[in-house]
Amino acid sequence: REYYYRYYGYWGGWEYYADELTQRLYRLKKMITLPMLVGDVVHRMISVALESLKQGHEIPPERVEVDVIDEFKKAWRQSKKGEWKTDPKRKVNLFEHYYGGNPSEQELLELRDTMIDSIHGFYLSDSYRFIKTLSPREWLTKEELDSYIFQGTKIWVKLDFAARHGERIYLYDWKTGKGVTEDETQLSVYALYAQDKWGIDLKDLRLFDIYLKKQLPVKMKLSEGTVETAKDVILQSINGMVDLLDDETKNTAKIDSFPMVEDMAVCRRCSFKEVCYPDTWEEL
Repeated sequence: REYYYRYYGYWGGWEYYADELTQRLYRLKKMITLPMLVGDVVHRMISVALESLKQGHEIPPERVEVDVIDEFKKAWRQSKKGEWKTDPKRKVNLFEHYYGGNPSEQELLELRDTMIDSIHGFYLSDSYRFIKTLSPREWLTKEELDSYIFQGTKIWVKLDFAARHGERIYLYDWKTGKGVTEDETQLSVYALYAQDKWGIDLKDLRLFDIYLKKQLPVKMKLSEGTVETAKDVILQSINGMVDLLDDETKNTAKIDSFPMVEDMAVCRRCSFKEVCYPDTWEEL
């Protein structure tokens, strides 16, 4: 059901003439959690630092650490004041504020430490030292949304950073959280994009997950097996989505094809729980 709300039910909710439910689904779709905000702010500030580096000016890490906290506080104020009510696309709406789960002071301090440690880890990383040696001409992409066609279906990707150096292409993905099993699959999908976009042989790709907080770079060993696994994951995802459509050609769906889960514990962290349980969501 959450999938339907997030990708179909919300559509048109930004229009002033949309019905109340559709507008609400659109606002809830835009909602993020505090960990998501931390990741977004860190990524944006790293992107700013890299853009400045590309222009020939290195921003001191102390300055970026101040900026990342300022950006977090700005988003926090937007959410606390409810500014998203009139501008849900550009103003932050935090799950923790909306549903009354305000974090403790200790939790906020831990989030602050994560942001500071992540910026610190980025500047101390081998990846940043390597990027500093590159010519801007060798940069390929940085935080740019792009796509490629996989067996007739458009696949959207957004690489944190990629550069060509010699015969090789280096792909980096910054991580503010802990490693999960899906990280390897994500890099494999990026590898397929790089192969399609830049015509690179997979053996000449170097892929890294950079876990910033722990200053831990993880180099992925790309193999035929990992690539085939990524292809299988993509196909399963595509087939799963298509099977739920009412009309594949028009990309339309009906809510009845997306049943609610039986395990209501899953709903506790769902942005749309007030829609499914308008009177009882607080009891979840």
